[in-house]
Amino acid sequence: MKPFVTLLALALMFGSCTSADEAPPPPAAMQPTAQDVEAQKAAEQMAAMEARAEAAREIAKAQQAQREMAEQEAAARAKEAAEKAAAEKAAADKLAAEKAAAERAAAEKAAAEKAAAEKAAAEKAAAKAAADKAAAEKAAAEKAGKAPAIVVDKPGAVAAAKDKETVVAPPSIADLNVVAELETSAGKMVIGFYPELAPGHVKNFVDLARKGFYDGILFHRTIKGFMIQGGDPNTKDPAKSSMWGQGGPGYTIKAEFNATKHVRGTLSMARQGTPGKPGPQDPRRDTGGSQFFICHATAASLDGNYTAFGELLTGYDVLDKIATAPTQPGTDKPVEPVKILKVTVRPRTPNDVKQGG
Repeated sequence: MKPFVTLLALALMFGSCTSADEAPPPPAAMQPTAQDVEAQKAAEQMAAMEARAEAAREIAKAQQAQREMAEQEAAARAKEAAEKAAAEKAAADKLAAEKAAAERAAAEKAAAEKAAAEKAAAEKAAAKAAADKAAAEKAAAEKAGKAPAIVVDKPGAVAAAKDKETVVAPPSIADLNVVAELETSAGKMVIGFYPELAPGHVKNFVDLARKGFYDGILFHRTIKGFMIQGGDPNTKDPAKSSMWGQGGPGYTIKAEFNATKHVRGTLSMARQGTPGKPGPQDPRRDTGGSQFFICHATAASLDGNYTAFGELLTGYDVLDKIATAPTQPGTDKPVEPVKILKVTVRPRTPNDVKQGG
């Protein structure tokens, strides 16, 4: 029995070693046809083509994404460069503007300092000349036993009695070497003074102006070809129109008649007058206070009878405008009086000379 089994195992082993080439052919029904083979090849080719197409699409997508990223990076770099350039330009422009402003400020400061120095030098020279002249005139006055005085009294009173006079020291002519700028509703006028001829009148006008006394007062009387008159504080109140021309500062000053001619532009003091009595003989000669007039034309009849104490330097067009303005019927009152807005007193400079006239 054992030998048989051994032989059987050997037979089985030998049979399993037979090559596949020697295997019996499959049945005819299981063999692929040429058509099947071609279909299989076509399907494999189609699958390969789809795989290549899909790979190409993936590559294209990757390339597009790479391009977009590159464009974004380029745009970011360009933006950064533009912002940097703009910032640098703004900084450069700011630096240039600051430098130009500093140069302008320095130039303006230098010009202002130069102008101030020149003005100070001119004022110093003018003050010295005026002081020298004042000293000479004072010496001459003392030698002659004369000295200008200011009389203080009630408004409208006649300062004739000695006990009504208040004698004060004459003002320094150097202190009166000034001009007055009159800002009016008709324009600006600049007035120069004659402190060497009428120091009391000049000081009085300058003191009142510095106190703001004339600010808001009207030119209440105008006569074409003669003069314009102002300085009455009553004109600040329309309700006192019937009293215009009668007001004053509350005191009167002593007349200082001189040889100055009353011509176009002459500044003179208004006062009460006595018919038939020339100025020096008029008992009311010392009744001036704050009212003044500026001649529109030559008025020889006023010479020696009224105290001329200055002249109009500039603003003759304003003088003409005021003098020729329409007046109320039968009066010398302007229909629309011109107001003195403000009077400013400042040192006289070499440029303050008569222009026009």
